[in-house]
Amino acid sequence: IIDCTNKHISPGFIDMHVHLREPGFEHKETVKTGTLAAARGGYTTICPMPNTKPVPDNLETLQNFLKIVERDAVVNVLPYASITKSASEHGEIVEMKELNNLVAGFSNDGVGIQSSKLMYEAMQVANKFEALIAAHCEDEALLYGGYVHRGLKSELEGWKGITSLSESLQIARDCLIAEETNSKYHVCHISTKEGVRSVKEAKVRGQKVTCEVTPHHLLLVDRDVANT
Repeated sequence: IIDCTNKHISPGFIDMHVHLREPGFEHKETVKTGTLAAARGGYTTICPMPNTKPVPDNLETLQNFLKIVERDAVVNVLPYASITKSASEHGEIVEMKELNNLVAGFSNDGVGIQSSKLMYEAMQVANKFEALIAAHCEDEALLYGGYVHRGLKSELEGWKGITSLSESLQIARDCLIAEETNSKYHVCHISTKEGVRSVKEAKVRGQKVTCEVTPHHLLLVDRDVANT
């Protein structure tokens, strides 16, 4: 018997975007430490991104990761596989058919798909297997060496700013591609109002489009950055 007086009870939470970093970067996180943290926070299923070494871009590598999960995880782990081999912009699209039943979806994590052609072809393949494409949206050609949102604060402080277009243009592009290919599409850690607008409009059209937001993107803005 567990006394839950003055406590809240809820179903287990699901986090669709985490970084376990094992194998290859265990100094940052492991399956064991990451899933223990998830359990402590009430998460019973998490979906780690494929930013590991080696990248889970084939069946053997993915199965090796799942063996670590079976051995060390204390919550359910449903990983992503990469969209392309080695999560490279110039890599071939992975064999989604053989990986699809073992993963939450396909993503190159922090590497935005710069090529419209590549995203179009990836969504075409994904749609055949009703697979999810999850994207970190960032047009690298529009970064201009920036490191903070371009706005009044960056202008006042002389900081190199990044226009919201770097994210929102790719979201708009991908929503249109998802509509054309009838694909499932998810925007990772959305941070611009223009991007939210594109997702909202896609949903109104009945598309299979979703997005997520992180606490810091939701609650903090450029004006919160302290002067140093």
